Parts: sequence; structure tokens; C-alpha cells
Amino acid sequence: MTKVLKFALFIISIGSLISCATSKQPNLSTKTLIIGSKKVDCTGVGPQKCYQIKEDGAEEWSNFYGTIEGFEYKEGYEYQIEVAMTEVENPPADASSLKYKLVKVLKEKQDPYMTLEGTWVIENLEGKTTDPLKTYIAFDPATGRISGYAGCNGLGGSMKYDAEADTLSAGPFMSTMMYCEEVAEHERTLGKVLEQFNKFKVEGEVLTLFKNDEVLVTAKKGENHRDLFRNWEVTQIEGVADLGGNIPNFFLSKDLEANGTGSCNNFKGKFELDAYSTKIKIGPLAATRMMCPENDVEGAFFMQVDKVDRYEVKDKELYLYSGDQLLIKAKRK
Repeated sequence: MTKVLKFALFIISIGSLISCATSKQPNLSTKTLIIGSKKVDCTGVGPQKCYQIKEDGAEEWSNFYGTIEGFEYKEGYEYQIEVAMTEVENPPADASSLKYKLVKVLKEKQDPYMTLEGTWVIENLEGKTTDPLKTYIAFDPATGRISGYAGCNGLGGSMKYDAEADTLSAGPFMSTMMYCEEVAEHERTLGKVLEQFNKFKVEGEVLTLFKNDEVLVTAKKGENHRDLFRNWEVTQIEGVADLGGNIPNFFLSKDLEANGTGSCNNFKGKFELDAYSTKIKIGPLAATRMMCPENDVEGAFFMQVDKVDRYEVKDKELYLYSGDQLLIKAKRK
């Protein structure tokens, strides 16, 4: 075989190897995506939360079931990002054939609508002082729901935000029908606010609701304590290894009254709350004076209750703390 022929075959072989190697490399392309300010419930392999996405210039949002490598998402913010897409060899039947990786974040802005999330405490309605623990508006942008309370009846309805016009419409509202003379005027005023407002502004911890350019009410970011006002059964007390059959129970009412049993003696008293935090002070409590031999639970319960300074409710359980130390844990009855 001549040297020329051998060289030609060598070149052909190298070309074939390069071609094969290149064909095995995944195709790579980039795309610009807009990521919505909230995730939504969706079902892929199972129930999950999906990004809402649309390509730059598109009108409609669609669910994105996968992940974007390197992308750190904060709910309440809308993003415009550039992503690199590569093909996945032999993907599972229920998985995407594309892998997404963040190239760069092009824009990031907070969604004004999502800043409404939470409870906003009202201290004044039309120049008249209100009880901040019992007068508030609560917004849930994720579900499009709004509710209000002024001490007696609850108001609830839907809301819809028009981002382009920067307006918010709410209602119609449903309400319970109790008559409470002491707060009736506040309820009427709050009802008018909810029916009339069409604009809002959030500045730090302060919310202002407007009817066009007219200020209707201002409110401060606060806490909604309604999940606290329940019957509770104690499941854990600091310093008590086993409750045995001695189970304290107590009820905390929206009128800030506490009553129950320490597992032998009944008790009652008051408790204090803060409209802007989960601080709580229970007591002093007055209890009956029955002798309870061989019951160490009750004494420990009363001792720990006296130390409590904050609370947390999650998954239908109540946690009572002193600072960061868990003192009492209870479940909803």
C-alpha cells in the first residue's frame, strides 16, 4: 500500500472518529424564559409544585415540571432568565428529554400583588380607634382570597389583580350575620373599605388602600391569631418524661380568656397577645385546690405555663416557648 493511500485512510479514520464523537454530544441551545412569582399545584409523577413559565413575548403561562440547575427562586418575585438546554440520553418515560441550566438572570422584580400576603392590622377606621387584635384584613394572593374582621363577623371574598392597570378588584363578600353593637360601626366601615378600594401600596410594613387617589385605610403588617383560639390537649411538657394518664387540657378564646384542667384541678384566667408578633403571656391562673397525690404532671404544667413568652401553631399543633426553649406541646382537640 502506498504512503499516499495510507495517509488518506488515516485521515478518513480520524474524520469518522470525530464525527461519531460529535454525534454523541448532546445538542445545546439557549432560551429566554419568564418565571412567574408563585408556584402552583400540579401533577407530574405525583402531586408537586410547578413554576409558571412563558417564553419571552408569549401571552399565556404554562406549568414547568422540571428543575433549572443553578436557579435560586424566591416566591413573590418574577424573573427573566436565560437557560441552556441539553438533550438527555435515554430519559425515563415520565421525565423530560431536556435538561435546563441557568446561564444568567436577566431581570428580577418583586410582584406587587404578592407583597399583600399576610395579615394587616388596623388601628384606626375613619378617625376612630379600633382594637388592633380584632381589626384586620388578610390577603392570600396565591388563592385570590381576601378576608376582613372587625371584632364580630368575618367577611370573605375573592380578589383579582390587573398588573397592567395596577388595580385590584375584590368581592362580592360573604359575611356571618351576628349583631354586635359594640363593634357594629367598625364593621360597617370595614365593609365599605373592602367594597370600595381598587388600589393599594405596600411600603415596608405599612399597607395603604385607596379608592382611586383617596386613602381609605392604612394598616401595619401583623399576626393573625385565629389558629390559636382552640381547645388543646397537652402531649409534651419540659421536664416530664411520661404524662401517663394525667393529660392537661385548655381552651384559649378570642376574648383572651384561658380555662381548662391541669389534669386534676380546673383553672381559669387571662392571657395577653401582641397584634404584631406571636408573643404571649398566660396568666396569672386561678385554680381549684384538690389534692392530687402521685400527680407530678400538673405542677410541672403550671410551672412551665408561667414561663411561656411566645407560641407557634403548625400542622394543628401548638408549641409554647420561652425564648427558643420548647416548654409545652399540644395537639388540637
